[in-house]
Amino acid sequence: MIIQFLRQVLLGCAFLMAVFVAPLASADTPIKINAWGIHWGGQIVYRYQIENNSASIIYKADLGIVSEGKALPGLPWSQNPDYFDGPVPLDAAHCKPFNAMDCTIAVFQFDYMAEPKTRISMRGLESSLVPPPKVFSGAEDIRPGTLSSIAELTIPPAYQSLGYLTSFGEVYLLDNNTKNPDGTVVTSIEIPFTKVDVTPPSILVTLSPATLWPPNGKLVSVNATISVQDDYDPEPEIKLESITSSETLGASDIQDAQFGTDDRSFSLAAKRAGTNLAGRVYTVTYSATDASGNKATASATVTVPHDQGK
Repeated sequence: MIIQFLRQVLLGCAFLMAVFVAPLASADTPIKINAWGIHWGGQIVYRYQIENNSASIIYKADLGIVSEGKALPGLPWSQNPDYFDGPVPLDAAHCKPFNAMDCTIAVFQFDYMAEPKTRISMRGLESSLVPPPKVFSGAEDIRPGTLSSIAELTIPPAYQSLGYLTSFGEVYLLDNNTKNPDGTVVTSIEIPFTKVDVTPPSILVTLSPATLWPPNGKLVSVNATISVQDDYDPEPEIKLESITSSETLGASDIQDAQFGTDDRSFSLAAKRAGTNLAGRVYTVTYSATDASGNKATASATVTVPHDQGK
């Protein structure tokens, strides 16, 4: 991994120049940068794959652009002394580039920015050799009509941000096969990421026991079994969202429930009002959220019946 430190303070004139020389993304650009996230090994992994439907070879790709509103989030890269000026462990974040490419990480902060931002460039290893080889293998190129390998940015969960899925990228073209309507050759194209995971996980919750009897007021341990599936994320984040009751709860009727965490065991009071023929119904709600930010909830109930015939 190549590490590049970049911190700039630019005045208005220089910023305007940067804006006007940058290539613009086109609505009909035949190149896509697909982006999605997964949970893996206690970390957040953002994945990127380039879909090259153009007539040109792509030899370099940037994730994030040094331009207002188009860069990757600064965290956690800006807290690493090798990228910026704050101490964190060197393995706090990791870049896995496209096949046969390398990563160059640049953290920057212009004078108008409230916080640092990041650009991660990926370029073929052969192109980086000094001197360059006389014959290139082409293994590092993303050829027309193909999908690239998958690049990954791995970060700690504390720095999870949808900015990793809604930013822009820039691809660089090797040949003269792509042209503007006026005939000029296109050498690079800015492209908004396409967030491909837009479907929430499916989640099913069952509770055991589902009935508390007798209604003697004692606390009973309840365990949740949760089944969750997602189109992309193998390990969506599970959270206990709430436990509610059809009756007014006493201060100690719910015990050992850690809301906002993956807590699947807690205690409920086996009690109900004697005049309530429907009995007491506890409703327990969990959520499942994938690393692309899609969230689903599901509930199950535990009943304290009025009588055993209920």
